[in-house]
Amino acid sequence: MSTLGNIADLVAMLSFLGVCIVVLRLPSAHPRVGWSFKIGVTAAASLYLFVSLSNVLEHAALIPVLDAYEDYAELLFVPLCAYVLYSRWTTDQLAAARRAELLIRSEHELLTGVMDTTPTGILVVDGAGAIGFANDLARQILGLDESGQHGQEIPAEARARERLDLARIVAAAPVSKSLEVLERDGDAVYLSVSATPLSLEGPESSGAVLALQDVTDQVMSERELEEYRQGLEAAIDRRTAELLEVNRQLLEANNAKQDFLANMSHELRTPLNAIIGFTDLMLRELPGPLTAEQQRQLEMVKASGAHLLDLVNDVLDLSRIEAGFSAIERANVDLVAQTCGVVESMGALASTRGVALACHAAQPLIAHTDPDKLGQIVRNLVSNAVKFTDRGGVVSVTLALEGDDAVLAVRDTGIGIAPEDQERIFESFQQIDTPDRARPQGTGLGLAIVRDLCELLGYRVTVESAPGHGSTFTVRIPFSG
Repeated sequence: MSTLGNIADLVAMLSFLGVCIVVLRLPSAHPRVGWSFKIGVTAAASLYLFVSLSNVLEHAALIPVLDAYEDYAELLFVPLCAYVLYSRWTTDQLAAARRAELLIRSEHELLTGVMDTTPTGILVVDGAGAIGFANDLARQILGLDESGQHGQEIPAEARARERLDLARIVAAAPVSKSLEVLERDGDAVYLSVSATPLSLEGPESSGAVLALQDVTDQVMSERELEEYRQGLEAAIDRRTAELLEVNRQLLEANNAKQDFLANMSHELRTPLNAIIGFTDLMLRELPGPLTAEQQRQLEMVKASGAHLLDLVNDVLDLSRIEAGFSAIERANVDLVAQTCGVVESMGALASTRGVALACHAAQPLIAHTDPDKLGQIVRNLVSNAVKFTDRGGVVSVTLALEGDDAVLAVRDTGIGIAPEDQERIFESFQQIDTPDRARPQGTGLGLAIVRDLCELLGYRVTVESAPGHGSTFTVRIPFSG
């Protein structure tokens, strides 16, 4: 038994010696090991090492003197164990605190990096207007120096350089995009300021986070646009006034022209009717017999007078239509009888020019329209077709029903009209010049009168033509049978 006791004491001594060596070799930077813990564990293990050594020496009867101190070592074991446990708990707390510190530092660095790289100036301001935090862009916008560091209050002398009333903005929080003006180097800097209230610790219990954006370029652009808009509106108003004045003058000139044409047409038609009438009486030889030469010359006078009267009548008709004095008298009209009657009355004119003239209709057609104006449309279209058709040519007038319209078509085998001239021929005083033939007689009012009369009656006139292949003028007349 003594031998076994000696072996047990020797093993215990070696074990506690190993514990001391292992604990002392642990790195002090280990998150769960500190100097206090290492010292406590080493002291407790050393006590057991001392007790084991005393027992070994005592059993070997080598040094019994250590046995007197063994009891004291055993008494110190309990407080040393308590100290070890306390050190272990303290070490865990310190390790947790260090991890929390590292996390907080990392988050602080991340938040600081975000604040410094964001395209918005960020300020933390207390209720008195003191700046507790300002990122780099906020310092640049406000013109602050570098004396204030992150997390420290910026000194009053640095704060005095910025002109914003921060206390007023904090008191008004929450604020969304308020426009503030900051004076910097003699120039106005426009800032868009937003404020979000927050609670602060310390003597100032209220504060706000301010977001600043330099919108000077935007404000100046908007002002330039507003000045340009106002200038443009003023120019438009001036131009409108000028155009109204020009329009008034044109209206007065047009009215004067209409009055002139109406008066002159009336004044010219009266003596022309007298000339034609007296010439007709002389051709009948009522005043006395005429020689052959007198007969020929009087016929020339009558023809010229009739032609001049037609021109005057065209001018008068056009002036009356444009002035709005051409009244419409609608009635149920037999289109076939009305149209073919007008065509038949113009047969002598066509024969004189050597042109065949015919009128065709497949069925009776009744329309509610103005017969006189319809006859004038047909007369002008047929006259124009005969005028521009060479001797031996053909002019045909047809009437047909297409859908809800009666279609009046005047076709000729004349010289034709180029595409670029097909709109121009409906304008007043316009005629087509052809190099291989003489300019036809007339004022160029016939087709203009046709267009105006069609618009007045609600008709639609179109033309299809090609040079050298004749022309077809079509009038669509609303039909009721």
